Amino acid sequence: MVPILALCALPYAAAAQEVTTYGNCSPVIQNVGGDVTVICYKDKDQKPKFRVVYYRLGGIGQSFLINGKLSPDWEKYLGGQQAIVNNGIHQEIRKITDKYGQQIGGSQLFGKVGFEGGDFGMSLADYAQKVDAGIKVFEGDAGTFPDLNAADGWKVFGPGQLFVPDLDAAASLFQKYQIPAGYQAYWGGAFTAASWVEPGAKMTAPTLWRSLTLADLDSYEARYDAYLGRALDVSDDARNASELAQRAERGLFANAGAGYYSGVKIQHHTLDALRYLARNGLPEHYALVTGEPGVHYGWSFTANTRSADLLVAVLENVGDTAMDVGAFSIAETNEMTLRQHDETQALLAAARTVDKRLWPPGILAPGEKLVIPVRIEMPLLPEFFDWVVSGYRENYKTGEAIREEAIAYAKKPIVFVHPYDTQNALFALTASEMPKGRIPKLVERFEYGPAWSIQAVEVDGTTYDFRQHDPNNFILFAGGGIGSCPYIYTHRQDGDIWIEENHFLLGATSPDKKRTDMLELSHFEGRLEIREKEHELAHLDQITLILRDELGEETAYPAVSPTELAKTDGQNLVLGYGERAEVQFDLPDGVWEGKTALISATGYYVPLSDPSLFASRK
Repeated sequence: MVPILALCALPYAAAAQEVTTYGNCSPVIQNVGGDVTVICYKDKDQKPKFRVVYYRLGGIGQSFLINGKLSPDWEKYLGGQQAIVNNGIHQEIRKITDKYGQQIGGSQLFGKVGFEGGDFGMSLADYAQKVDAGIKVFEGDAGTFPDLNAADGWKVFGPGQLFVPDLDAAASLFQKYQIPAGYQAYWGGAFTAASWVEPGAKMTAPTLWRSLTLADLDSYEARYDAYLGRALDVSDDARNASELAQRAERGLFANAGAGYYSGVKIQHHTLDALRYLARNGLPEHYALVTGEPGVHYGWSFTANTRSADLLVAVLENVGDTAMDVGAFSIAETNEMTLRQHDETQALLAAARTVDKRLWPPGILAPGEKLVIPVRIEMPLLPEFFDWVVSGYRENYKTGEAIREEAIAYAKKPIVFVHPYDTQNALFALTASEMPKGRIPKLVERFEYGPAWSIQAVEVDGTTYDFRQHDPNNFILFAGGGIGSCPYIYTHRQDGDIWIEENHFLLGATSPDKKRTDMLELSHFEGRLEIREKEHELAHLDQITLILRDELGEETAYPAVSPTELAKTDGQNLVLGYGERAEVQFDLPDGVWEGKTALISATGYYVPLSDPSLFASRK
């Protein structure tokens, strides 16, 4: 492999400089104390005419867009003159929002704006009047309320909670004192491990979990009525009718916090939406059924459903003159299925590319934008996903230690109680019925329905390749923008090939945005390579391989070569366009087998504006 020279800033070096030139790509640069990036246009006429940006819209931003307006938080990104292509993707996201969306109401609005880097909250009335000053407001006991019309976009397809009437699981747990078939156990709750109430006798209840299936949706109504009609006394230990009535009132085997009570019909909003989306199949790990202590009392089996995001490609004229937009080369699928990203990519790869004229007027004036829906994504709320993958993992070892203590009392059943009411005994298990715990598993993001992959676009008679969407990017720029950061490749011995894994450090586009990312590898056999495939300079400070066993225990292996990557010390490995470096670790033979491999990487990158440019590092 050709050696790669790394530029390392001295301890007191000046900040990196950026110099733009026209024609002269080897300028004389004086008083250089740090890295210098020279961005060279061959001539001024080669500045980019357009750019392509991918945006992921959810919530109000998405709802407004498909209703022909912009929310205030999106005005700076999609503002000006824009038109949205009414393709099958646009029609489907509008259908599920109109039919299954939830009307927005109340006095406060909370949410996330990815560009602004965090949460925001404000008066819903103030927000509504920013959108439309003509919206009327009225005073209520809980504050100021806007008078909103769902037909004007004040409706979103958001996540919901579905009560799962698993009568067989309830009977197994409360009559047979066994972990129900098909369920895994986790010895603790979402935020804490299990704990002793009386050592050797009483313990706080575990979490039971499995994937939601189509069988859970079949004959749901009949099983719902049967569950609430029978499960209230499934343990046959109610002392009298009064106690049974009290259980019904408190929702002992249902989630009182979700409002499910005997004799009250469930609202089918969430159920109907899920049945529609999963009409052609419900993939594993799409939704998690959890059996756990209820919000206030008793026990519940519930599943959290997902929101819908719309991914759009925005073609914008960034030049000084009008441009003629011709045909787009598009691969498309119309499969109405829930699936993972790789499955969508396979469908699109197998599709025949066709040419479509998406902009009948043809001419796009400077500053005008064409918004093209390309995909519908079904994500979990980030905070819920983090809770599953982080919260449970953090308490796993403590919960397993408690379980091992319980096994020491093998001859005596352990009574499991509600963590908020330790007098509320839920069920009992002997040590032989206490399996090894497993951390709940979910896939963060699925895709649904029709999808497009835009391969190329004709502008002013010239065909340009269209930069592709990557699901791990919240925002992509192409034809002049923020780049796409370095890529990780792993080596597959079978066939002696390198496999592209993913990229990292997205958006860390300057030294002050330097950060550490964690990336799970789909495949690892001991060799790893970093490649810079974009017109940018990657500055990498450290890379560490982390191997995680099935118990969640992790072992870290810092890089030993290149030496710049051994630790976070400011001594960076710098990679430019087309450069690569194999990263080596001191690994015992086969130590990675049967383990999950993750990469921790620290650094940033400096984009070089446009693929038509080239750079020189001095």
